[in-house]
Amino acid sequence: MNVRPLFWLAPLVLVGACRTATPVAPTPTTAEQYAEVLMDIVPPEIMMAQLARPYAATYTRPEKQTRAHDAFMRNVDVIELRRIIRTALLRHFNEAELRAMATFYATPEGRACMAKSAAFAAEVVPACSHEAAQAFRKTAVDAARGRLP
Repeated sequence: MNVRPLFWLAPLVLVGACRTATPVAPTPTTAEQYAEVLMDIVPPEIMMAQLARPYAATYTRPEKQTRAHDAFMRNVDVIELRRIIRTALLRHFNEAELRAMATFYATPEGRACMAKSAAFAAEVVPACSHEAAQAFRKTAVDAARGRLP
């Protein structure tokens, strides 16, 4: 048996077996890049800090307000928060809409609007949820009484 051809094949096999493939990081889509730009304009952790203020304000002593706010922020999972916001942005807005929002929110007026959006949501969302719950309750009563139009 002629082993000479095998002699040249062995190094190629060994090199191929020892070589490890470096995982390639997926290239973010343009929409994903716009979502990141939006989150960088006013980072989600700043929005959460604004949302925490009304809850911390329920404590009467200022030192307790500060401690409650700090505890709230310490308990926020920023990585999960960014994932939630990124996912929602990509689900509800297309690339053109994300680009338009990023363009607007990069302006001074847009930054001011974005900075106020968490405080706005903290005021409006609970009130809207309360109104929706009342409407659902009344609708259920109407349905039970056979009074749906």
